[in-house]
Amino acid sequence: MEVHDDWVGFHDTNRGHQFFGKLVKETKDGFIWHRVEDTFEEGLEDFGLIEFKALTLEEYNKKVRPYLVGPVPEFNSTEELYEFCQREFGRRGYHYG
Repeated sequence: MEVHDDWVGFHDTNRGHQFFGKLVKETKDGFIWHRVEDTFEEGLEDFGLIEFKALTLEEYNKKVRPYLVGPVPEFNSTEELYEFCQREFGRRGYHYG
């Protein structure tokens, strides 16, 4: 996850994402982002607020793991999950690759 003044970037298990806008506020387990994008044809478009939350092992096992394809590693702790994600996706930033 990369948070800058006017954009946020992240990589999920499939591809990179970049959203323009601004940080609204930090929360106890994440932050709220106001997404505003230049659509070129329509000009600036307000996509509203997005809440980013740190993923726990319980949420990962319930909401993410069942939908992954291929060999899916199992983790014993949230820390192991974070270490894996940082190792596999961290150096990619929001870019594809």
